[in-house]
Amino acid sequence: MTHISRSRAPLVLLLALIVAGSAVWWVTSPRGQAAGDAATADGRRLIEAVMRTVRTSYIEPAVDEPGLYAGAGNAVLEAAGKPCAQTLGGAAQTTTPPQLYALIDRVRERCPGAGEVERLYLAAARGLLEALGDPYTRLMEPAAFKEFLQETQGFFYGIGIYIDLKDEHLIVVQPIENTPAARAGLRAGDRITRINGTPTAGMALQEAVSRIRGPEGTTVRLTIRRSDREFEVSIVRARISFVTAQGPAQLDQSVRASLRASGIGYINLVTFNHERAAAIFAQELARVRREGAKALILDLRNNGGGLLDQSLEIADRFLPRGAVILQMFDRNGRQETSKARSRDQLGIPVVVLVNEFSASASEIVAGALQDNHVATIVGVRTFGKNLVQNIVGLPPNSLPMGAGVAVSTSKWLTPSGRDINKRGLTPDVVAGETEEALRERLKGRPDAEVDQRVQQMRQAQLQRGIDILKRRLRRTLRLQAAA
Repeated sequence: MTHISRSRAPLVLLLALIVAGSAVWWVTSPRGQAAGDAATADGRRLIEAVMRTVRTSYIEPAVDEPGLYAGAGNAVLEAAGKPCAQTLGGAAQTTTPPQLYALIDRVRERCPGAGEVERLYLAAARGLLEALGDPYTRLMEPAAFKEFLQETQGFFYGIGIYIDLKDEHLIVVQPIENTPAARAGLRAGDRITRINGTPTAGMALQEAVSRIRGPEGTTVRLTIRRSDREFEVSIVRARISFVTAQGPAQLDQSVRASLRASGIGYINLVTFNHERAAAIFAQELARVRREGAKALILDLRNNGGGLLDQSLEIADRFLPRGAVILQMFDRNGRQETSKARSRDQLGIPVVVLVNEFSASASEIVAGALQDNHVATIVGVRTFGKNLVQNIVGLPPNSLPMGAGVAVSTSKWLTPSGRDINKRGLTPDVVAGETEEALRERLKGRPDAEVDQRVQQMRQAQLQRGIDILKRRLRRTLRLQAAA
């Protein structure tokens, strides 16, 4: 099931949210020495539920199950600690569920300091999913699952950054304005190499999110690599209420004046990761219309994506009824096409600004508008992510209650059939360069100078969009005059 239909109202992270009740998940009764142990029974149900999710939902229908159980076993030994692993003879030989369960029992029996049984089964589930080799398929422990649901309401407790994985590195996609992260000087493109001293190499995205977030008033210590230098920063967590969309108020006064004089509206869509993103965008669009704008700049730079259904609703605003927004393919190759159904098409010239941090849901909107020739895409090549993850709530009778799994279930192509995964979208008009490339060229210059040059480049991209729309509007006026 691809969950494209907006009538199903899925929640996403380019995602659909499924909270499955215990009636949906049939699990076998655990047998063996620890069958009477409630925590062990729940732990085995957790592993079975996670494995069933992989078998029925993961985008690759054929997976190396023995390899997944081996990954689970190695994760158990890692969680138990090196002394325990040495006591048990090193590498885990687990390629089946009974072998995995036996390993956990041995850890509990022979390594008293290895931790609670819940922690060992959580480690096993996490290792099982990590063995798939897909950074977007991961276990969401109860706190992380709660945080994900909380974030779709428009707030969370953390430092105020969007992060993602790029070339297997954890990067800052965008610091949120007026948050602890922004005040601490974090920038788009910064690599986070350690979180509270723990290396992030090989760390799943959701684990990194969980480690960075935490109770209000507590501190997280991040090691940041920027260009050729590495430094550490301590940031106090706070309640973060993020902006989903905003108008031109944050732009320079001269730019705002130029937009007004030219009759060009401006909307900066910051994130799709809010269940009301489309409604908030509609409010900004109504403002643009009230102001009498004859053209629009939609700024998707540094927008790392979010909820699938919200991206479909927003793309719908620009397209004629029946136009294709995207093509979705599930694990069996079945195709489902999402089409525009709105009768209220915007109908004015549009420029979409993108950069290397425009990802996922941003690429859905930009790709749909580009392929349907209703907008000019300006900027640099986008991030390149076209996988869709379902968030599956694990049944309440498995350990731990309230956990979830993010699992890649399908991929999407643009209306013309382009596969942008790891390739990104190429703009119609290339303007500027990636911020990473610019910072690399300016390596060794003072930070203030580098930041100024980055802002100048972003300003130049925006001005390029304004110039394109001005020409379009002048052409329209000439045609009207000739008629």
